[in-house]
Amino acid sequence: MIAKLRQMSEEGVSSFFNEVMANDGLRRRLGRAGERLLSNKQSFDRNVETLLDFVNIPSKRDVRDLKARLDHLSGQLVNLSMKIDRMLERGEEAGSGSTARARKRGGRSSAKE
Repeated sequence: MIAKLRQMSEEGVSSFFNEVMANDGLRRRLGRAGERLLSNKQSFDRNVETLLDFVNIPSKRDVRDLKARLDHLSGQLVNLSMKIDRMLERGEEAGSGSTARARKRGGRSSAKE
């Protein structure tokens, strides 16, 4: 049926669907087939995910979860980097002031150069 739809032109497909909509029995059967397809799809997806887990291949959900965790860790790393930068700036400001005072007195500062 799908192969025939592929061979048909746009007008042919349009007329086919118009005939399907006009026929109540065919429309009901297509509706039931669609419902079965959706219920089977959930079962199929679950079975595929179980199989992928069995052979140790990540599923789409696994990849999505891992990406979310990596995004979270990346955000934490950026925050940590910003905090370290601020601490280093404060340390340089405090360290440069004590080094200058120690040099004026002729002694060594407590901070290593």
